[in-house]
Amino acid sequence: MLTFRSFRSGSSGNLLLLEGRIGRRRTRLLIDCGIRSQRGCRQALEEEVGLGKPIDALIVTHAHGDHINYSALRVMADLEIPVYLHQRTSMEVTSRYLNPYRLPARVDPSSFLLRRFGTAAFSIGMFTIKPVPVPHAPEVTTHAFVIRCGSHRLLVANDFNDPQAIAPHIHNCDFIYLESNHDLELLRLYFNPASLYHLSNPAAAQLLQYALQSSRRPPGAVMLGHLSEDRNRPALALETVRAALGPNSGGDDLALIAAPRHTPSEIVVIAE
Repeated sequence: MLTFRSFRSGSSGNLLLLEGRIGRRRTRLLIDCGIRSQRGCRQALEEEVGLGKPIDALIVTHAHGDHINYSALRVMADLEIPVYLHQRTSMEVTSRYLNPYRLPARVDPSSFLLRRFGTAAFSIGMFTIKPVPVPHAPEVTTHAFVIRCGSHRLLVANDFNDPQAIAPHIHNCDFIYLESNHDLELLRLYFNPASLYHLSNPAAAQLLQYALQSSRRPPGAVMLGHLSEDRNRPALALETVRAALGPNSGGDDLALIAAPRHTPSEIVVIAE
């Protein structure tokens, strides 16, 4: 079985879980953990993600605090969960959150289980993860991830602003988690320059339209993530994507979901 779930999605914090299980073999992979207090982070992991089954690793898209921060790193260290980051992201995270001159005196820097990856694919349990560099805000290194589990292919693409960076990787996926941050009219009414570093609803729709056109079969499900609280609405994002795909796009039966900002999403079953 292969499942995906979002527990937090948006600028107030992101926390995603990918879980694979074949017989007694199981891998549970967190993608980003941007809950900003140690208590809140531990509570979400215990009560929502569940620590009764071990978490094998956390992989991090980039160094912004809604995706990783000191509180999350501290909880990962306490739970002995390794944290995988791109080499440059590791330096950015260390500079922002783990500067030895700013750490409390009682904290041992070696307790943070940081694992660095480069451009090559790497494996964690049942999953093979290919980092895909994407443009986001200045002076931050950001990656999407193409993840394989057996014959299944997934794409997780959060916090980026150029569809061309993702287009070569969005075909033939069984599941896609894709940023759909803002509506253009709401951005005009409530402008925030930071939104320009994120993907709009129409751009997300065009990417998914291309995914359907370039794939042998449509994905089983798509989850739209990182929706802005002030410049988007779940119904608006879903409506924009549905309208762009159209009735004859091949996505008529596509399960399309908007990730809630503060609460867990439904569990997406990618493979039985």
